[in-house]
Amino acid sequence: RLNMIFDTPAVENAIGYVFKDKMLLRKCFTHSSYANEHGTENNELLEFFGDSILEFVVTEYLYKNAKGDEGDLTKIRADIVSKIPLLKVVRKLGIDQFILLGNGQEKSSNSTDKMYSSLYETVVAGIYFDGGLKEAKKFIERTLISEYLSTPKTAKRKTAMNEDYKSKLQEYVQKTKIGSIGYETLYKKGPDHK
Repeated sequence: RLNMIFDTPAVENAIGYVFKDKMLLRKCFTHSSYANEHGTENNELLEFFGDSILEFVVTEYLYKNAKGDEGDLTKIRADIVSKIPLLKVVRKLGIDQFILLGNGQEKSSNSTDKMYSSLYETVVAGIYFDGGLKEAKKFIERTLISEYLSTPKTAKRKTAMNEDYKSKLQEYVQKTKIGSIGYETLYKKGPDHK
């Protein structure tokens, strides 16, 4: 394929966001192998920045919508922002076909899953710089968080996020009229947030 031609409207249609700065969009899709061959900037710094935005947005979403302790939410966040979910979204959106690769990279077939999952992070950063945090959040929630929460494999974890076992036990005891529940602190260990 010829990488000199970058189909901006097709990319914008695939990601569901129209860039004001079309060169920024192109930079999001510019792999270092292409940049080295053509003397242009690559997307590596965008990837670095996008990773932080992605983690922040997912953390905020879990903080507002999930129940559980810090350890549980940390595991869920790590699952959501890991390579496999990002790769799945990139492939589902079909944006992996638009990445600008150098001839050496294409011929060696050395294109790894990591390269394509990192593309998601560069797009997140691009949307952030072009349209602000609100637009980046909309993109992440629409493409990644909703996708993650709708897969059968994560249904168990989603359910666990929304369950409050203490309330469930109380409801059960009241419903079955088997007595009453009392709570007593036996001991406290560790920091308050745990």
